[in-house]
Amino acid sequence: MSNWKEVLDIRKDSAPISEIADRIEADSSVTGANLIILIMAILIASIGLNMNSVAVIIGAMLISPLMGGIVATGYGMATYDLHFLKRSVVKMSFQIVFALITSGLYFSLTPLTTPSPEMLARTAPTAWDVLIALCGGIAGAIGNTRKEKSNVIPGVAIATALMPPLCTAGYGLAMGSFKFFTGAIYLFFINGFFIAFSSFLIFKALKVPMAHDISEAHYHFQQHVLIAVGFIITIPSIYMAYLTVNDNIRDSQVQTFVSQDMDLDSANVVAYNLEDGTLNVDVVGMALSKADMEDLQKKLNHYTYLKDVKLRIVQGNVNSINQDQVQEIVNARLANAVKDSDGHSYKDLATQYYDSYKREVADQSVLQNLNKEAPVLFPDVQEITGSTLLHVDVEKKVMTATAFQAYVTVHSPMSPADASRLQRWISTQTSLPVILTVQQASTPSSFYGNGIDWNE
Repeated sequence: MSNWKEVLDIRKDSAPISEIADRIEADSSVTGANLIILIMAILIASIGLNMNSVAVIIGAMLISPLMGGIVATGYGMATYDLHFLKRSVVKMSFQIVFALITSGLYFSLTPLTTPSPEMLARTAPTAWDVLIALCGGIAGAIGNTRKEKSNVIPGVAIATALMPPLCTAGYGLAMGSFKFFTGAIYLFFINGFFIAFSSFLIFKALKVPMAHDISEAHYHFQQHVLIAVGFIITIPSIYMAYLTVNDNIRDSQVQTFVSQDMDLDSANVVAYNLEDGTLNVDVVGMALSKADMEDLQKKLNHYTYLKDVKLRIVQGNVNSINQDQVQEIVNARLANAVKDSDGHSYKDLATQYYDSYKREVADQSVLQNLNKEAPVLFPDVQEITGSTLLHVDVEKKVMTATAFQAYVTVHSPMSPADASRLQRWISTQTSLPVILTVQQASTPSSFYGNGIDWNE
């Protein structure tokens, strides 16, 4: 046991108490260099959040002097120095208000007012943020009390992320968004309180001397206040963590349902979206029967977190939609997914799940080759268009490629022999029987077929 105490002894290489006090006093200063650095950190963090740049936000966290005032507050509580504690709280309050005003001014002037994903990530704190702040505060306090300062402090600054929530709260003030302001400021206070609390614990473990003698009753009163405040701050974050876990499990079950239960032979999912207790699924292919939909609804409700979710299937006919329309559907759903955090779309779904889309792409490739080689083999050919024809088995819900319909535009009428050779050649390129229609370019009409000189 004594060996373990030596391994975990944090007093072994700690700096003298007087040196620790001087460091904390210097780091908590809000004038001179620290004030200028604070202003720069606020602006950098605001720009990083505005531009959704993780690297810039990390840079702001590294240079931010906010942690100094918070650690000083923990030191004041540990030494029971009320005068030092009050000064630390005032300094920290000044930094907070200054950061809110500065970031609020920036966001009121910037032309980019849409909240970035980095901002959204700082409006819903959870219990994990409490754990991060506790661990970060302990590591930061230990690193700050060593004889030689280590690189722990920059890492703690990044992990606990004090500056971004404050700037996000400033955005909420500038935009008049109560949700943004309260969510972000709550995250900041979670980080601030638990960093101060963990610093308090480390300073007590180092047995920093009290500024003056206090009664046993006062000592227990402070302990009870800290525990009560910590409990009050933690409860909402635990509830938010519970909601986050539920949302993640629900989203995972939705993805499983779509990828497995809706992996249909005759139709393919283009996109899906869960909103207000309804799972909207866009499907392209053969129409699903009422019995199919009822079966899918039962399968959906078998999932634990989807018992009360209603299934709404939006169907599109595979024969009435082309490549461009499919891409428009996918792109539209992708745009909606950015606006709605519960929306999900497949970026590559057109090439992975949609058979008609792949067939259209294959047809386009064949037509490109035909138009490249045909004028060489058949000088009268001006252009070839066409597509694969499908046979639909309603009972088996299967679509089969039966032939390739080719529309050929010629400069002058072809002979039947040349037309037959052209038909056979196109068939070798498509690996399908070919239905050939030939039309003269100079005599367009409402019907096709005048492109062959049957007198030759």
